[in-house]
Amino acid sequence: MIPYIIDLDAIFDLSSIEIYRLITSSLSNVRYYPPKDLLKTVIGDLDISKFKPYPDSQYLEELNYRARIYVVTNLPKIDTKSLLLRHNIDTFVQDVITPEDTNRYFPSKEVLMFISRKANSPLGSITFITPHIDYAILISNIGARTILIRNLISLPKDIKVEIRKNLIELAEITAQHKMESGMGDSALRC
Repeated sequence: MIPYIIDLDAIFDLSSIEIYRLITSSLSNVRYYPPKDLLKTVIGDLDISKFKPYPDSQYLEELNYRARIYVVTNLPKIDTKSLLLRHNIDTFVQDVITPEDTNRYFPSKEVLMFISRKANSPLGSITFITPHIDYAILISNIGARTILIRNLISLPKDIKVEIRKNLIELAEITAQHKMESGMGDSALRC
């Protein structure tokens, strides 16, 4: 099965802590700070229960039938797993990848290589799903298939980033099966 690496921001509305995302992405190739300490410094006390999933997050179940789903985030692992568990999304996720796994913040090269090893797939066969344009462009330049959701922006043609409205559209596209016409009716019986 194809691995799908989904940015936690594509599942939950984390816009209230956007400053934390900007800081951690700028730290992706410099000194490591433990996420729990950095989060406390930047945001203060974080109430994880205030974050709500987008309504289309239920379509992760549909995607789970066709792909192995990993969630990547710069939040602490225990908080992320707790958030997924609280909304019963953890059952569709193989694993959560955080800075605690690599001592680097996403989207650093070390995190991407760790994801590749964890998913047991080369980067070119992995699909990244994110709502952030900066992540999408960076990851597509590395050679991975990248899907930008919740962001209907027009990108130049030389940037190979697919754009989808939401997880519903993505699930519908992955559900479409194409059969080779030369396979005959035996393919229908399988």
